[in-house]
Amino acid sequence: MAQQLMPTEQDRHTRSLRFLSQNRPGPRMGMGHYERLLIQSLMRNKGQAEWKFDIRFPGRKPKEGLSASALDPGLTSGAFEGYSLNRLTGLPWPIARAAITLSQSQSAPDLYHSLSLAYPAPSNAPAVYTIHDLPPARFDDEGTVARWAKSAAKSARVIMTPSQFAKNELIELLGLSEAMFEVIPYGCEHEIFHPDVLPADAQARIRLGIEGPYLLYAGGFTRRKNVRALLEAWKMLAPQYPDLTLALAGPAEPLRAFVSETNAPHVAVLGYIGRDILPSLLKSATALVCPSIYEGFGLPPLEALAVGVPVVAVRAGAIPEVVGERAIFAPDGSAESLAEAICSLLDDPEQAKALAKDGPARAALFQWDEHARRVLGVYSKAIAK
Repeated sequence: MAQQLMPTEQDRHTRSLRFLSQNRPGPRMGMGHYERLLIQSLMRNKGQAEWKFDIRFPGRKPKEGLSASALDPGLTSGAFEGYSLNRLTGLPWPIARAAITLSQSQSAPDLYHSLSLAYPAPSNAPAVYTIHDLPPARFDDEGTVARWAKSAAKSARVIMTPSQFAKNELIELLGLSEAMFEVIPYGCEHEIFHPDVLPADAQARIRLGIEGPYLLYAGGFTRRKNVRALLEAWKMLAPQYPDLTLALAGPAEPLRAFVSETNAPHVAVLGYIGRDILPSLLKSATALVCPSIYEGFGLPPLEALAVGVPVVAVRAGAIPEVVGERAIFAPDGSAESLAEAICSLLDDPEQAKALAKDGPARAALFQWDEHARRVLGVYSKAIAK
């Protein structure tokens, strides 16, 4: 009989944590970037030695399988649980939670970390949640809020949000106690977004369809992103700045549809821009324009600050918490307000230069290593409750 190995001291003290992710491996935007950066920063933190991490995705396993290269470094395993989140949305909380609990193919971890309210944790172990914001409660084109959302959130031991705005939203919309929350701002990828990034050269820009100087938008296309108002604003401004282009980075077909509807001139639709290109594309932009009226955090404005590029944004959501006063703000999301803010930046080169100079210092306040340290503290707090 083979000799059974005795557990080491480290084994006896290692706790297991299971991430629950609705983002399948592949190209990432928004929440997908958050998950990648969270996990990578946790792996860099010496405190992670007390934990063993794995990850689960909802939905049946795809034909191509889940290769090791699709997982973030440091995760012990990844798997697909055989159910659809969409089918659970309208069920009563006890039934939805029971279905998810029964789907778990391995023994329960010491703690779950649900990376989205849309993926509630099973009932067989304590859980913490990251909830970025709750757009479906405010915008009908963002899907629906699950019937059990309030119950799922209340079942968490701790809820992490990236901003005071997000915390206030969840308290109001879900009736949660303030004591449940930890506000932990996200970080910036300073390894790739920094003041010394080289601007994209003319040939690289031409390949993307950009000629000459440009304003950059990077994001989605739903109503809260306010792209139509940006295009209407640009339609007003374009005749005054004939050498300037508005470049839209994001889902190509919906953005092209907005351009066609508004008939805005001098617009380049770039499609999805990978993070291998985005820093240099940001660096060579005249400014980043963020017309969104609802964000739980807002990585693109932070990344623009980090490379030293001015930001024009709407004074709404969590963006003011992120950029401070290192931006030109439109007081609301109207086309007229955006046009005035953009014009203010373009017509004042000294102000633009000052914003570009001050941006990196503001961005330096947001560090993923600090985020990871505080998240590990939440894990310990949740286990101790």
